[in-house]
Amino acid sequence: MLADREMDRTTTGTIRVVLAIGQPLFGDAVERVIRQCSTFQLVGHAEDGGTALELLRDLEPDVAVLGPSLDGLDRHRLQRLVGIEGLATRLLYVGDDVDQAGTYDLIEEGAAGFLTKSTSPEQLREAILAVAAGRDFLCSEMLAAVTSEIRLRKSDDRPILSPREREILDRIAAGESVPTIARAIHLSVSTVKTHVHHLYEKLDVSDRAAAVAVAMRRGLIA
Repeated sequence: MLADREMDRTTTGTIRVVLAIGQPLFGDAVERVIRQCSTFQLVGHAEDGGTALELLRDLEPDVAVLGPSLDGLDRHRLQRLVGIEGLATRLLYVGDDVDQAGTYDLIEEGAAGFLTKSTSPEQLREAILAVAAGRDFLCSEMLAAVTSEIRLRKSDDRPILSPREREILDRIAAGESVPTIARAIHLSVSTVKTHVHHLYEKLDVSDRAAAVAVAMRRGLIA
């Protein structure tokens, strides 16, 4: 089936794309860029991570463009499941901001490319073309972030937290709840929960009290 799809794409010159952005206004902008390019065929649109995974299984697109916050199934779990199931679709992520640790982790898990939401339509088209051709693609901001993350991980054995994770950790230490944090930093509750989950994984803890204690012991918070 994969060989047939590759033959079809070679013959027609069409790259089959699935979108899962999770943010309506930004998603509409990305969809317009894709529909305006005759090389791309938009074959599916998902509003959450679980639906995105089903579309990847059922439609076998060449590329999936994924937004920064996916309800139901976060980007890391989605990427891992794509790898575990051997799905051929290559995943291109678009982020709210530069999350150097999160980007590095997703690359380790098999992600094909990263852009920020400030990317131009031309760069988005360039990224989809590169990813569909089997190449990896990092915008300049993400490339700098990943380079910095590599250097940090080499020089420091403490868990490396992204700026957003550090901000959330500080708020957890101050006793704020997840909904309160979400309102304060203008993110969805599900996105904050995802960051908290990543914090727990990096600190090897299972609750907020342990997270604060370990973070203090390792010098991550005062």
